[in-house]
Amino acid sequence: MFGGLTPLVIEQVEDVGDRIVVRARTPPVAAACPDCGALTARVHGLHERTVGDVPLDARRVQVVVRVRRLVCPTVGCRRTFREQVPGVLQRYQRRTVRLQVLVGAVARELAGRGAARLLSKMAMPLS
Repeated sequence: MFGGLTPLVIEQVEDVGDRIVVRARTPPVAAACPDCGALTARVHGLHERTVGDVPLDARRVQVVVRVRRLVCPTVGCRRTFREQVPGVLQRYQRRTVRLQVLVGAVARELAGRGAARLLSKMAMPLS
């Protein structure tokens, strides 16, 4: 059902009427610093990211991911960084990668208002 979220650990799935909320977290494995590449699992803090995912049963799916802020062990490198989840979340995005691909395909084929109407009917509203 949530095959595109396999790199995450799904903790809870809630039915909230008009949408489905999936609560997940990243697995507790070491991550590489984006600047120096050093591996670390030392957690500085946690924060949540909320992103949209492909609809299920004609209802929106909202994924709330708890992401770790890690401390880089290398002296002189950046102090902390947020871990990324390749294939699921991209930096600064509000949609999962697979939802972004679907939205992009519909937008290229229909363009403009037609795409916006169709996506709205498919429980993938755009602003």
